[in-house]
Amino acid sequence: MIIHRPRGSIHRGLWMISYRTTNMRYPKEQERSIIATGITGYLLLLVITIIHRQPPLFDEPLLIPNVLLLDQYGLSREFFLNIDNQAPGPLYQFVHYALRPITHLQPPGIRLVNTFMLLMIIVLLAAIVRKTQLQRRIKQNVWLPALHIMAVPMIWTVSGMALTEIPAMLFASLSIWLLQLAPDYTRKRWWLGVGLSLLAGLSLGLAILGRSPFVVLVPSALLLLLQIGGEVRKRRIIVSIYMTVALLCCMPVFVIWGGLVPPKQAIINEGGIVFWHGILAFAYGALIVLIVAPAWFTYNRLILLVLVLLYVILLPVNYYWLHYAYAPLSGVLGKIFPAAVMQIYPYLISPFLLTIALYFLYCAFLQWMERRTEPFSLFILLSVLLMLATSFKVTHLFSSRYVAQTAPLFIIMLAPYIRINRGQLIRLAAGMIIGLLSLETYFLFR
Repeated sequence: MIIHRPRGSIHRGLWMISYRTTNMRYPKEQERSIIATGITGYLLLLVITIIHRQPPLFDEPLLIPNVLLLDQYGLSREFFLNIDNQAPGPLYQFVHYALRPITHLQPPGIRLVNTFMLLMIIVLLAAIVRKTQLQRRIKQNVWLPALHIMAVPMIWTVSGMALTEIPAMLFASLSIWLLQLAPDYTRKRWWLGVGLSLLAGLSLGLAILGRSPFVVLVPSALLLLLQIGGEVRKRRIIVSIYMTVALLCCMPVFVIWGGLVPPKQAIINEGGIVFWHGILAFAYGALIVLIVAPAWFTYNRLILLVLVLLYVILLPVNYYWLHYAYAPLSGVLGKIFPAAVMQIYPYLISPFLLTIALYFLYCAFLQWMERRTEPFSLFILLSVLLMLATSFKVTHLFSSRYVAQTAPLFIIMLAPYIRINRGQLIRLAAGMIIGLLSLETYFLFR
């Protein structure tokens, strides 16, 4: 029996084959473009950091004298008590004291420390993502998500200047990678798994001594105790060692200080809780998601309608009762819009930030429910949320640098949601441009 194929079906078949072939090739080209853009962004940051030879500025002049303090007192009680003009712990001093023969505590060398540490963070993120993908049996280019840290605008400021965030972020990332590796040795070479967990705990302890908000990784790690399958008892020993060593590393310093910050800076934590600072942190977190991986959000027409209604409600509530005012880019916008507009601008933007902060928390809840059987994913998600929440306790001011230190955690969390398309490339480039402009405002574009 002869079956006649309908006329045109061959053409449709050829078209489908051509479409699929093109569709497979096109993402690969876009993937290479995205990776090349990320590499270009890092190289650009490296070059401009070398070019910037201005004397220490912003917080740099406050931090460098404490390196000399370590030289004066050594690693002693007097050193910890006399740390002045900085809220973060002494990791910054440890790093720059060790590298002083190379950097001489002068620009650009002292700034390049952070730039090179950022490269190490990118490598660690690629390793962490690779390990996560192996566990989920996913095979993707691990450099694609790792290089997206360059799309986080705040990263440029903390990486192109000699500030305190990057060393702490490096050791926190190292601790997560080592903690991922340790369970691989629960059956064979058990001593190696214990050794890796000890190093992971030490790395986290140093990260906490760099920026105290990283202490939230300790309670978050309790979620890893929910791990089932394999050598459960040994896995729990590894996690327990991780948490215990981290606390043993930083607690003696906190005892000397009588808190989480040096005594001479204790004033920054006085006054209880500032609700608005926490809202800003979560809003900035939402903006990171929007730039890096908007697919992490859950959205549809109903959610969009609810968000619009929420903004409409919060607008008068904020103007008449809450009085939250926040005006990013007001200097630039003030040259474009009339004074009457700029007077109400802070009250227009604030309810918008409050709206997207609540939306971020709602999506985080949905992600928690979706990933509830994945302890590592929950560990990262809870760490992100708790680190952002520490901004509630910072009473003296809010800085986007508080959010910048969560960037590696965000990249790990968002890696499965990063898509390969033209929009992704545009957002990566946009994030880097914003970051570059933010960094150059400190150097006055010189």
